[in-house]
Amino acid sequence: MDLLIIRHAAAQDREAFAREGRPDAERPLTKRGIERMQMAARGLTTMALPIERLVTSPAVRAVQTAEIVAPAVEQRRVEQEGVFAPEAPIGAAVEWLRKQPRVEGMAVVGHEPSLGQLAKCLLAGRPSGNMPMKKGGMILIRFDNAVGYGNGKLVWALPPAVLRALAD
Repeated sequence: MDLLIIRHAAAQDREAFAREGRPDAERPLTKRGIERMQMAARGLTTMALPIERLVTSPAVRAVQTAEIVAPAVEQRRVEQEGVFAPEAPIGAAVEWLRKQPRVEGMAVVGHEPSLGQLAKCLLAGRPSGNMPMKKGGMILIRFDNAVGYGNGKLVWALPPAVLRALAD
């Protein structure tokens, strides 16, 4: 199974949004974040990844990112799952992934530092540390056998600028 890990695109400023009295989970993408993610998604189409499921954090900025990526990975349905929410424990995401029916490819959209920590756990087997991801960045991890701590192999890790360049 291939697991495509995607960090949400650039969202509105956290502090400014908080001053409006709205919860952080409602913070949307910026216009520029949308435009840049659309370009990155076009770059992603050049890789022809076999994604069968697209799962996202329920936060608005992650859902918006998943909706932009969906056509690039030929998905009509975006699933929301709390284990990819900003403050969800990494172990919950690993356990959720382990329990899913095996598919050829799955993409998940979420937040930093959680996604970087998830990638490190899946690759190195340790829950500490992080593989930092830029907004709109992606990591592809392959599992020859069961999904689990240290069972993944890094296929690639691409910053958003490279994904956008692939769109040209």
